[in-house]
Amino acid sequence: MSGAVGTNRRRTVDPRGALLHRGDVTEIKPAPTTAEGLGVVDPMRVPGAAAARRAFLGLPTIARVFVALVGLDILIRAVGLFGTELFLSLDNPLSWFSAFFPHDALILLPALVVARRPDAVDSIPMVVRGAFAVALVELLATPARGIVSGNALEPIVAPTIVSIVAILFVAGGWYWLALGLRALNPARPAESSAGLANLVGGALALTALINLAGTLFGPVADLGDPIWTALLQLNSAMFVVQSLAFAYLARIAVLGTGDPGRPTAATNLATGSLVLLAIGAIVLAIGPLLIPVTGQNAIWVVLGWLTGPVALTAFVASFGLGLADPSGTIEPAVQTERPVLA
Repeated sequence: MSGAVGTNRRRTVDPRGALLHRGDVTEIKPAPTTAEGLGVVDPMRVPGAAAARRAFLGLPTIARVFVALVGLDILIRAVGLFGTELFLSLDNPLSWFSAFFPHDALILLPALVVARRPDAVDSIPMVVRGAFAVALVELLATPARGIVSGNALEPIVAPTIVSIVAILFVAGGWYWLALGLRALNPARPAESSAGLANLVGGALALTALINLAGTLFGPVADLGDPIWTALLQLNSAMFVVQSLAFAYLARIAVLGTGDPGRPTAATNLATGSLVLLAIGAIVLAIGPLLIPVTGQNAIWVVLGWLTGPVALTAFVASFGLGLADPSGTIEPAVQTERPVLA
């Protein structure tokens, strides 16, 4: 009897392996602990998402703010709030670029400057001030015009005033950027750089004055109200202020070509893009004279893209490569190796 009882007695099970025992059967295969073993499908992972998150969190706070503002801008334009539009068409591949550049690149300008130089606020304050002005106007100008244009009795006055104020702030931004870059330029730039700078700046300034003459002395659209018509003409004329400020910035930036204190890739990219912008300005000025002779063809489209949005985006990108960084390396620097004048 005692033998029978001993035979039917259940074996003692180690609690650490309890999950491997079911009744009198002991499994030798461990219980599954992975999602695959449990029959659970892993959640979808976006390739590069983790790396992008780490890169975003590694940016200075100011840079993260403007990266977030770019995302907010794209969302607002996609939804169509405040009279904005994304202008993205799946049937038009060119719109995949133009929907975001150079508009969002300009909003990212402060992020590029600060990401490249975390001490930029203290070391190159003029550059930071100019980048902030350009970026904030690019972000807010169109929504602001959309907000104030809802008055059916005065649909012109308020939006035009907003537009004029935006033009002046952008002009101030270009001028501040020029002052910041001028402090970094060599005391005696190379003669070739000086000559090219004069050509680029002169071409941009000349075309701005030609456009001003066309605005002042050319035919004016009659809006039916003398005040509205005058405001529209004033708004068009004010663009010369912004254009002349950018011409000055272009001349200063090209003067820095070959500066040994800054990355060569940055100064060369800036110079090349500004040369393209100057060519584009000339083409726009003489285009009405040439198109009747040559006709509309693909060369004008390609030239317009290269010398317009592509060139301006490349100029903005040069700040990310170190156009305003006198460390002389392609890697981001924290400490300035030579004094920077405010």
